[in-house]
Amino acid sequence: MEKVKVKKVDLVKILQTNRDIHQKDFEEALGGYKIAVEKELKSKLKDLKAGKDFDLYINLSKPKSYVKQYNDVIGMLEIASEEEVSITMEEYLKYYKNEWEWQSTWHLSNAPYATLYNVAGVGNAKKEK
Repeated sequence: MEKVKVKKVDLVKILQTNRDIHQKDFEEALGGYKIAVEKELKSKLKDLKAGKDFDLYINLSKPKSYVKQYNDVIGMLEIASEEEVSITMEEYLKYYKNEWEWQSTWHLSNAPYATLYNVAGVGNAKKEK
């Protein structure tokens, strides 16, 4: 099967949901990234004040948002005059299953940041009592 027809309105809703999930994941990863950078800078400042040898290199990759990719597809669908559109298997995997080519790398790179962001007492997580 090369292509299937789907209702445009349903596809837009799914893309919006997937975009919102990605936006939330990105915000958590970015929050965790900021915490990790701050921790690293404090460590380097501590070494500086103690007269220890240090460098200013920080090996942390800033999370990247792919919201624009979702918005571009949504925008394209919103201007389409058809009520149904044809999608390929590749598009199905991206749009319905939320399996973009960047997804696995993105999650591997950013999972530690999101985890850090959700640690109780750190980032956005509530402190445990």
